[in-house]
Amino acid sequence: MIEKKKAFYYRPKTNQSANPTVRWTFLIAGWIFFVLGIIGVVLPVMPTAPFILLAAGCWARSSRRFHFWLINHRFFGKFVRDWENNHAVPRYAKFLATLMMAISTTMLFYKLPADMLWMAWVVATVCTGVAIYLFRLPDA
Repeated sequence: MIEKKKAFYYRPKTNQSANPTVRWTFLIAGWIFFVLGIIGVVLPVMPTAPFILLAAGCWARSSRRFHFWLINHRFFGKFVRDWENNHAVPRYAKFLATLMMAISTTMLFYKLPADMLWMAWVVATVCTGVAIYLFRLPDA
């Protein structure tokens, strides 16, 4: 007889609010962030990870069911669990995020007119700060 492999489910840490208005606000915000994260999977100009992490944070404060679903999700679950437990990001995600920011910033320098070049420098400064922050985080 073939044994079925038992599924392992990670139990979430939740901090649900007692106020129903706050819970509904976080629940709706979580869905908005989740949809934005899914759009980010399809569109290269939208980030995915920050929106998924925001959705997880919102659902941790509003809905145990949705938070449990997200942290055990087939694609996003490990990423969310690594962030919640260790504030860790996979190395490939760090390199991919840095590469996309560099490409986007380079395109700004190429496409913006000379009188708007200051905007490209602001974006480059912010992207550099984000890249430094990412690489200071532990690897997942």
